[in-house]
Amino acid sequence: MNDLLRFMSSRRRISPADLLVSGSVAALATWWWHRSPLGGLLFGVLAGLLLLARRHRPLVVLGSVMVLTVLTASVEVDGTKLHEGMLLLTVGIAMYAAVVHAATRRGVIAGGLGGLLFASLLLSAHPNTDAGWQPIRLGDLVHNAATMLGFAAVIGVAGLTVRFTRERVRSTERERDHVARIAVAEERTQIARELHDIVAHSLSVIVLQANGAAYAFDHDPARAREALRTIGATGSDALEEIRQLVELLRGAGDGPFDRNPVALDQIGAVVQRARDAGLTAELIIDGTPPEVPSAVALAFYRIVQESLTNTLKHAGPAPTATVRVQNRPDFIQIDVTDTGTTIDMENYSGHGLIGMRERVSLHGGSFDAGPDPDGGWRVHARIPLSADRKVPA
Repeated sequence: MNDLLRFMSSRRRISPADLLVSGSVAALATWWWHRSPLGGLLFGVLAGLLLLARRHRPLVVLGSVMVLTVLTASVEVDGTKLHEGMLLLTVGIAMYAAVVHAATRRGVIAGGLGGLLFASLLLSAHPNTDAGWQPIRLGDLVHNAATMLGFAAVIGVAGLTVRFTRERVRSTERERDHVARIAVAEERTQIARELHDIVAHSLSVIVLQANGAAYAFDHDPARAREALRTIGATGSDALEEIRQLVELLRGAGDGPFDRNPVALDQIGAVVQRARDAGLTAELIIDGTPPEVPSAVALAFYRIVQESLTNTLKHAGPAPTATVRVQNRPDFIQIDVTDTGTTIDMENYSGHGLIGMRERVSLHGGSFDAGPDPDGGWRVHARIPLSADRKVPA
């Protein structure tokens, strides 16, 4: 009863269906006890108030309705009592609510069996006869239980059907939300990877060129101006790529992550940009670049970009780099080697190698990076081409 009072004093939202059920119980009880409409109304109002909480406290409401029913069954007004049909109907509504809304399966079983047993005991005691309450006989109890079994079965089947349907809908919604959260996490990871590649590459080139321009400013003005032009072009390209990512973040977010399409032939532009930054780089292409989805082309584009950026940053003075692209019908392979010093992996804290490995793994390929046996550093990436990938994105 304390739980019920707390519910009535709380701000839980009462739905129109709750009001309809409670009002119907009050009206039906008033009509059913036609010789004492006031008594029927009083029972109906009390039962209706209890049933308002049936969705939130189903077992408490079922127990309270049982107590109210027992107290009302023996009340006689003008020689009449409230018909047992009304009492059983009220118990049935509370029992249905217990089956549908109980928090656990144990509560469902307790509500169903408890309602069945109570209804059988109520019929066996014959409280609405002139003789009043009667001793309960085992034979009468078994007979009434068998009689009420059909009544309880209908309520139980209806309640379980509604319960399982709601659980299935909630499970589907949870699964959909889970998939949506995974998709959002993947989108954020990809956008973060793109930002890392853009910023790391562009700023590395800008810093190197700025240092070179400062050194050459007094000795070789032409070379300093060339470095400044490279800084401007690199900064403009970086701003354009970041602008595209910002537009994606500001968008509705209901579509897949996608940027302007990238083709394999744009790898040459990456190599040329590294040359402009002062790196001696050679590009060797074996075979004709196939048409592949832009995601695959972007993966190779970023791998070459990140590899050459690492060469500029970590390979020491005057390194040279070679980018070899092998285009085959069933795979594409890229090897980037340089002649500089190798990266100290124990003190290396960047995310570039991790990002490259993730890009290749996303497309079912193989990736390896490490010291080259002939000296320097080597990055190897290979992505297989299945039949459904050999189409433009």
